[in-house]
Amino acid sequence: MTVLFAPLPLDFDQLALAARVKRGNGIGNDPDLRGVGERTYAAFEAVNFAPLLPHAARQALASGTEETPTPRLRDWRHIPYALWLSGGRGLHTQTALVDRYLAQTLHETVRSRRPMRWGRSMLHTYWQHFDLENPVLVKLAKAANTFFKQPRVIQALEGGQSAGLIRLVTELDMFDPQLGPANIARDILNLPPHTSLAQWQSQHDVSEGFWLSPFCRQAFALALTAPEDVRSSLAYVRRMCEWAVHAPNTDARRFRYPLCRDDFAYNLLSPWFERSPPPELQNALLSELLRTLGDPRHDHAGWLGVRREAIATASRWASARTLSAFFDILDHTQDDIAPYRRRFWEAYSQRGHISEAWVALGEDAAAQLARIDPAGELSYAQILGKIAPNQSVLLLRMGDLLFCDWSHQGRLRAIAASSRQAPKLYLPRYELFELRFATPLDFNQGQDQDPGLLHHDAKLGGWQDRARQFIAQHLDIHLTLAELMPAPKT
Repeated sequence: MTVLFAPLPLDFDQLALAARVKRGNGIGNDPDLRGVGERTYAAFEAVNFAPLLPHAARQALASGTEETPTPRLRDWRHIPYALWLSGGRGLHTQTALVDRYLAQTLHETVRSRRPMRWGRSMLHTYWQHFDLENPVLVKLAKAANTFFKQPRVIQALEGGQSAGLIRLVTELDMFDPQLGPANIARDILNLPPHTSLAQWQSQHDVSEGFWLSPFCRQAFALALTAPEDVRSSLAYVRRMCEWAVHAPNTDARRFRYPLCRDDFAYNLLSPWFERSPPPELQNALLSELLRTLGDPRHDHAGWLGVRREAIATASRWASARTLSAFFDILDHTQDDIAPYRRRFWEAYSQRGHISEAWVALGEDAAAQLARIDPAGELSYAQILGKIAPNQSVLLLRMGDLLFCDWSHQGRLRAIAASSRQAPKLYLPRYELFELRFATPLDFNQGQDQDPGLLHHDAKLGGWQDRARQFIAQHLDIHLTLAELMPAPKT
């Protein structure tokens, strides 16, 4: 059988896309704004910023009266890239040249065969230099708005790879500096939950650089000011956390907008300063914050500048999760009194008496945490020294005391948090002696050489009663023994 047609190459779609970009009808990839801008500025500087008009340069080139007219048409197309350069330089200071470009040159180029070759520079410059207080940027936005709404340009967008850009320009008024960012923010927040931002980007034919631009940062900041009932929803939390992360699932993952770090954390957490969120929302929000900004209890750089109330709320949630993980580890490592430890400490935690929690784990206990927390959201400390692999230590801050509760036949110890012998919380590793510190705080009232409390008679409330009396004496926190015991099985 004769094969009349060869199959299309596997990369045909990419080749077609490249061809459309080459024809000049697409938005193109993110340009090197600095490099192109410097070359463009140099071209106009060479003629003392008084160049031939574009059509005159074209005629001179065609007639051969000037071998290399400067600046060329390409330089005129790239004027927006040269408006603002490092060190305060840029064509923005050349008022006559800028006004000629905006009022005359763009009007002429609308009728060109490939108008998007002129529109591309305005688009990228508007995103990357967005500033409501910059009068030249506002003038550029007005000219770009007029340019992109011309039927000839709309037709070019429809025929190229950037048909999705039409909606941004027309329906969402992207080139209105006052309305554009707010409209983009509203549009993204109104996306169906199953639609990702990558899909939104593809639908509107914007480049990857759009997300890192000051324009998009302004839209993100406006989205953070949504009403509290919106900010209290799980869909909002997930969308804003998706928006906040650049290059997810890669080594380059980072928070996109460092200047918005405080508003991001504060506005996501503020609905819950005085009340508790639904468990699903709390878990989702805390997980996203841990992945995006780090653990607020020890990753101070990630939470730099965030208001105290937000840090306190996230830290409290992280400590509660650490507690829960510790008790799950005890279940998996067969600690004999795991249910009794859980109920004892959770009773104090649920009443708000535990302000901080941290764990130090042996080798087997750490392996169990990896199974409980496969995403690696929770940090922990390593214990240096000879211990049983399944042992772990819970470090708790209550008032001005620090408690260390050793698992698997270990003791409960307490020390003044201000003591020089007290282990510092949130360290990545501890020497064994640091967690078996000498302290005058004695659970045994001098009846044992070791001041730590052994966990005897857990089923009868033996160690729990002695520990609660100790806490009542030193911290004035009073709970009944019944409140500290697991509910009887029925």
